[in-house]
Amino acid sequence: MSLLPWQSGVWASLVRRQNGKGLPHALLVSGAGGIGKHQLCLHIAKWLLCTRNGDDACGQCHSCQLWDAGSHPDFIICQPDEGSRQIRIDNVRRVNELIFQTPQISNCQVVIMRPVDVMNTNAANALLKTLEEPPGESFLLLETERFGSVLPTIRSRCQRISLTPPASDDSIAWLGQQGVSRDRALEALQRNYQAPLRALEWLNSGVADTQQTWTSELQQWSRGDLPLNRVAERWAKLEFADVIAWFYALSSDLLKTSSGVSREYCVFADAVTELGSQFGIDRMRLLRFQEKLQQILGQLLSGASHHNKTLTIEVLLLEWRELLVAEPHGVHA
Repeated sequence: MSLLPWQSGVWASLVRRQNGKGLPHALLVSGAGGIGKHQLCLHIAKWLLCTRNGDDACGQCHSCQLWDAGSHPDFIICQPDEGSRQIRIDNVRRVNELIFQTPQISNCQVVIMRPVDVMNTNAANALLKTLEEPPGESFLLLETERFGSVLPTIRSRCQRISLTPPASDDSIAWLGQQGVSRDRALEALQRNYQAPLRALEWLNSGVADTQQTWTSELQQWSRGDLPLNRVAERWAKLEFADVIAWFYALSSDLLKTSSGVSREYCVFADAVTELGSQFGIDRMRLLRFQEKLQQILGQLLSGASHHNKTLTIEVLLLEWRELLVAEPHGVHA
């Protein structure tokens, strides 16, 4: 996995530390989704496992060849099992089994855990024991988009690498190398919080069209042109977290514009303009609505959600229509 162009500074710092006193056994890599956390962790892992001890993985030794083949015995990724949103104790036990063994090929073992903020209590306790007394030849690379949701006991035992979105020009240049025009790149970055990898996925996956459909259906429901059950049933068939995240971003944009923030700082500027041309907004109800969305989204991202999707969407849509007022362009306190 190659480094992304905007990661050269972080990489140089890691190399200096490794060549000096050495890297700590546990690194917590934090930052927004879509800016390259996982790519950086993969690059670090291959480098640490390489047997030639250079400033980067050599790509030629037996370790690098096994890595490229996807069969390195001294490396695993620990993440939620398919169909689950949580890292459970069995996942952490597999980590402990690996790192308390003698390395088979390399001079160490490397584990990537992602996202570390979705561990349940038993898994977190099992990991803490390993972090407190790490084996001599092991490295744990922990990824998170939500640093504040990582248990303090885990945060305190790791050294943090905080990644930020790249400069706009760097993102546009990189997207251009992927065949994306400047105008499309600007739009995609705006819709995806300036995260270039997420922007590229948004362009290639059809999410843009899906979000436009959600906006259109929301407007139709708001006007009374589309039945509640039809909207709820359609949205409930989709990835629930994606729907809630979109609804949260849209409500955040409405709060911004109601506070006088320019449209250029909105993720869904066009949708906000269209809604504003048809309806006014009760700002206090909007604040409560956004808080509810934030709570639901946090539960979904932590893996602790047990919502009935259709019922939850119906309730949210009913509350949404209650915060609309008849006069367009108006914001009511």
